[in-house]
Amino acid sequence: MLPIEKGISPRYQHVIAQGLPYDRGYAYGEQAKEKILFNVNHYRQLGKLPPWKTIINVIHQVYLPAIAMYYPSGLEEMKGIAAGAGISLDEIIMLNARYDLSRVKKPALDVNEASIAVDNGENNECTSASFLSTTTADGSVITAQNWDMSAHLLLNDAAVYLEVHPDVSEGIPAMFITTEAGGLARSGMNARGLGLTANGLMTNADFDPLEETLHAGEKKTPKPMLPISLVRRMFLESPSFSTGLVAINTSPRHVSNNLMVSDAQGLALCLEMTPSRVFTISPSPTRGYLTHSNHFRHPAFLAGDAVIDKYPGGSSWYRPERLEAGIHELAEKKLLTEDNIIKSFSDHAGGPDSLCAHIDPIILSGPTKELEGYPYGGPYCTVSTVIYNLSKRTATVGKGPPCRGIFQTFALPVEPER
Repeated sequence: MLPIEKGISPRYQHVIAQGLPYDRGYAYGEQAKEKILFNVNHYRQLGKLPPWKTIINVIHQVYLPAIAMYYPSGLEEMKGIAAGAGISLDEIIMLNARYDLSRVKKPALDVNEASIAVDNGENNECTSASFLSTTTADGSVITAQNWDMSAHLLLNDAAVYLEVHPDVSEGIPAMFITTEAGGLARSGMNARGLGLTANGLMTNADFDPLEETLHAGEKKTPKPMLPISLVRRMFLESPSFSTGLVAINTSPRHVSNNLMVSDAQGLALCLEMTPSRVFTISPSPTRGYLTHSNHFRHPAFLAGDAVIDKYPGGSSWYRPERLEAGIHELAEKKLLTEDNIIKSFSDHAGGPDSLCAHIDPIILSGPTKELEGYPYGGPYCTVSTVIYNLSKRTATVGKGPPCRGIFQTFALPVEPER
């Protein structure tokens, strides 16, 4: 680990936002203003994302029409965040679309130069798991994750725990969310027992939405597309597991992603998503849990060759297996607890690119920095470990690598499951 890690605050900020969308957004923006401003300035650095002019074009031609159509309350909440933090709506949408914008190409400098993919230096590697009641000592349903990303989030304290209490008139459950400051969702759970974690995926079907505007030499209006982070939040706002799945499946997108979704009644699915398909993976009848990292695992996807997994390999190929090695015997005996799940997430095999990932003091650029077409690189680590107990409606969360994190537990009010 790096000496710079010493002296970091051991906990992320806990933000509580209540009321109608604009009001709760304003409260969020006001409370986390400094962290939101840091993230905006970080991603506006040259080379982190496409040039600002390109980002504005994508936001106004692609994202805003879709948000207004599919998620208007989210648009109001982001307006409130922007006002509370004293920045523009475009900058808040940029934060929420950071993952998607990494697939947008930098414009060519002249007519003879091909456009190239952004190298934004932000790793998006995570290991997720869902555990059904048949695996846990107290019969709880739990979903959990090591959130691995650029070390800047840890070193600069730029993530938050966001607790949302919507106005009663909206009929939306309370939520606990872990996210980059300014974001609406990275992972989380709601008071009706729904939970979600997410893993980055890449395929050759991912596309730059502005390139879709050219057809037979004629410019066309881009199709409205939603940033994936907003799709995650839409699931968490859903009153039931079924309606949440509909929201995910019907949301137009231009990138791939894995969403692991669960509910307290004993359902869990991995949704391996491309821009046009969703491949679903369920726990096997003899194994009451799921694990996932950053490559496709569904047999139907692997059997085809039209859409190709573009993830370069690396730790994604062994992180789920290392997690299974830590929990399998306990799960079979119905002995899993939150403590031994955290212990299993603390595995260091293959380190520093391990399940519990630490900043590499030697290879600061990361093993994938120079790979053609892979937009992520730079120092990364586990920035947070989250354990969402959907049965108890509690979130046990730790900052940084779980082997030495200080964990806190937060509770939501239990609302009836539907």
